[in-house]
Amino acid sequence: MSMNQRPIRRGLLTLAVACLLSSAFLAPVHANGRDNNSEDDDKTVEGSVTETIVIEGDTIPGGSRTETVSIPARCWWNAFDSDEEFLAWWFTTLTRTPVSWYFLPNPDYIIEILENDEPRDGRWYRAQCVDGATIDDFEAFLGTCQAWYPDACIPQIAVWWENTETEPPVVIQPEELALTAHALIEIPSPEVDQNPKMSGTDNTTMVNFSTGYWVVDENAVGGENGRLELRATIPETGTWVEVWASTDGLRITSPAGGTTCSPAEAITAWSPGTEPACAVTFERASTAYPAGFPVSIDAVWQTGWRGGFNGAETDSGDLDSIYTDQSITVPVAEVQTIVR
Repeated sequence: MSMNQRPIRRGLLTLAVACLLSSAFLAPVHANGRDNNSEDDDKTVEGSVTETIVIEGDTIPGGSRTETVSIPARCWWNAFDSDEEFLAWWFTTLTRTPVSWYFLPNPDYIIEILENDEPRDGRWYRAQCVDGATIDDFEAFLGTCQAWYPDACIPQIAVWWENTETEPPVVIQPEELALTAHALIEIPSPEVDQNPKMSGTDNTTMVNFSTGYWVVDENAVGGENGRLELRATIPETGTWVEVWASTDGLRITSPAGGTTCSPAEAITAWSPGTEPACAVTFERASTAYPAGFPVSIDAVWQTGWRGGFNGAETDSGDLDSIYTDQSITVPVAEVQTIVR
């Protein structure tokens, strides 16, 4: 593919990118090319890049799987619908910001493309970033793209791409992959078993008796250490992230009693001759609740990530918390006949 290249000094690149990201220079557009001022368009825009990733993790059946996902990117290449649209943008850009001359296709190159007698199978593209993107975001976008596709990515804000069946490459950044990996973490709901249970009932217990609870799937609390991990990799570029989720354990609440239990306590099933590791003592009978006391069981997970390219770690950070919960009803009786 052909694209003109010029040596670019960092100072000029920084200035150009500042112009690129300013609303006065380049209004945000959707991936379909429409201006963001359209009445039907949202005000926050993201491009989506389809990638095949390898996922490995504690809750992945078999330990790993490969799938194709759509990853929101902070910067991407946005296609012009026609040569005329590109030329209008090119002239407007030069008029508003003369320094952009250093970072746009030069007139001779444009004329060469437009006057080519052979059929042209290509389109003009410009770099596009989400609202709120920074100079660092844009430089990372172009820098990593250059590193992997030196013939396809150059430090310019517009390019000619000689293929209408594909698009200019976008190298997903670790932070972008981390957000997608975060959404792929599968944490089981904290389904529990119980002891004691009154004879002939599903889970009736009795007043002022230490009633034990434990999760039926240890991953519901991250095992004994309360931690789950997931690794996602894009094999083509070597972009990788490790996303973790950590919880302090279970919180059990009801109108008549509750408790908090560490992960180690929450995975310990009751056994004969022992006291429950995670127990609730209900203070009164559930006579006012025909089906039994509503009991809420939940876990709050703090999440974060680290990632980079190939073997090198380049960045890390925190992600949104995850909340898992389970609701059950527990009849509580003032009787003495129970079975363990």
